[in-house]
Amino acid sequence: LIDNVCAQVIRTGCSEIGSLKKDLGEGFPLSMSVNISCRQFAQPTLVKSIKSILEETAFSPRDLKLEITESVFFEHAERAIDMLQELRELGMEIDIDDFGTGYSNLGYLMKLPISKLKIDRSFVSMIDDAGGNDQIVRAIVTLARNLGLKVIAEGIETEAQLEKLKLLECEGGQGYYFAEPMAYER
Repeated sequence: LIDNVCAQVIRTGCSEIGSLKKDLGEGFPLSMSVNISCRQFAQPTLVKSIKSILEETAFSPRDLKLEITESVFFEHAERAIDMLQELRELGMEIDIDDFGTGYSNLGYLMKLPISKLKIDRSFVSMIDDAGGNDQIVRAIVTLARNLGLKVIAEGIETEAQLEKLKLLECEGGQGYYFAEPMAYER
C-alpha cells in the first residue's frame, strides 16, 4: 500500500500548495518537500508516477523538492542515480534528508544530482546555549560547501542553535523554534 499512499500524499500536497499559490499570487513563493522512501525507489514507475501527478495537478516541478535518505544508495545504487537524474532534469531539487545518520558513502555525494544536505536534528541538538558543541555541524557545512551544495538544518529548537547556524551560513532551517507541524486549513 505504501506506493499508493505516497502517490496520494504527493497528489494532495501538489493540489493544496497549488491552490495556495493561486490565492497568494506569484509574489509569494511556495514549494513543497516530500520524503521518498527506499521502497519507492524499488518501483520502476516512480518517475512516471511523479510526472503524471505533476501534469494532473498542474504543479511546477521546480516547486517540488524530493527528500531521500542515504540508505537509498545502498539499496538501489546506480538505479537511484539514474532515477534522480531524470527527476532533476524535470526541474526538481533532490535533498539528502537526515544527513549523517546513515552509512554515508561520501563518494556518492559527488555522483548524485543533489541540491542540499539536510543536517539531522541529532547534530543540531548538540549545539548548547552558548553556541558550542558545533563540531559535527561545522564539518557537514564545510563538506557541503566544498561540494557546491546548500545546507538545511533540521530540529532547530533554540535561539542559540539558530544564531550558530546563521554564523555557519546555513541556507535554511526547520524546527519547533519556528513552528510546530500544522494541518492544512483553508
